[in-house]
This record gives sequence, C-alpha cells and structure tokens, in this order.
Amino acid sequence: SYLIHIVYVIYAYLTFYYNPLLTRIIADTTLIFAGIHIIFSAVTVFFLHDRGNGMLYPRLNIRTLIQRVSAVLMILMLILHINTFKLLSSSAESSRVLFAAVMISQVLFYASALLHVALSAGNALISLGAISTVRSRKTVDVIVWIICAVLFTVVSFTVLRTELIMFGGGGVT
Repeated sequence: SYLIHIVYVIYAYLTFYYNPLLTRIIADTTLIFAGIHIIFSAVTVFFLHDRGNGMLYPRLNIRTLIQRVSAVLMILMLILHINTFKLLSSSAESSRVLFAAVMISQVLFYASALLHVALSAGNALISLGAISTVRSRKTVDVIVWIICAVLFTVVSFTVLRTELIMFGGGGVT
C-alpha cells in the first residue's frame, strides 16, 4: 500500500488534483498496514530471533542492519511527513531554514521508506515461501531496486517541484 501511496502522491502533485477522501483512505490504509508490519516485525526480531533459512536470510548482516535503521528513520519522520502541509504553509513566509528543513525531510522520508522496501522485499518473499533460491532472490532484488530507484527519483523531484510552486519557499529558490 505504501507504493500505491507514493504513486498517488506523484499523480496528485503532477496534476494538482487533490481528493481529500481518496487521500485519507490511501493514507489510513497505508498506516494500518505499516502498523501491522511493525508489530509482526517486532515479534519476529524480539521473540523469534530472525530465524531464517541461513544463506538466503542471514541473522544479522549489513543489509539487515540498514533495513532496521531505515525502518526506525521512517517511523521517526512519519509525524513530520503527516504534518508536511501545515509545516510548509506556516514556514513558507516565516522561516526559510524551517521550510528548507521540511523539504529535505520529505526527500529523506521517501529515501528511508523506499530503501526499506528495497531491502525488505526479498526477505519477505523468502519468509512467505514465494522464492527459495539465491538466484531468484537476486532477480527479485534487482527488479525491486530498479522500481524503488525510479519511484524515489520521480517522487523526490515531483514533491520538491510542486511544494515550491505551491508555497513559494519564502524566498527559497
């Protein structure tokens, strides 16, 4: 649902189409799924101790560490992300520094979220039994990384461009 949320943000920002009901439904659905994911992930990490199948999903390596750090960053920036419109509108005229910080935080939020998706997809498919070989894991990883890289590039450009058009940036150009 997070990828649907990103695609909707891109569409809404490019077309300046805003449907409050649709936005709320997509955002709330994404938050519900994220909450469920956080609970299951916490249970897995703290109670099941990441029991994987060895080579395909090692207990703790740099990939797993970055995956967890990206999740924490995403959770920490979520409140800021939810309140972006209010923060941008209040800071556009009053504080160039705050306005720029909010804009940068948006890019970092999307970076951490898409990094987390890119790092997690292979693990999720292994856990679900959908893939079982190193080769299929690598293929999935490449496809997901490409999708996430494209989405990150497009959403970052679109969000920054549109927010600058909407709010003017209080002199930030």
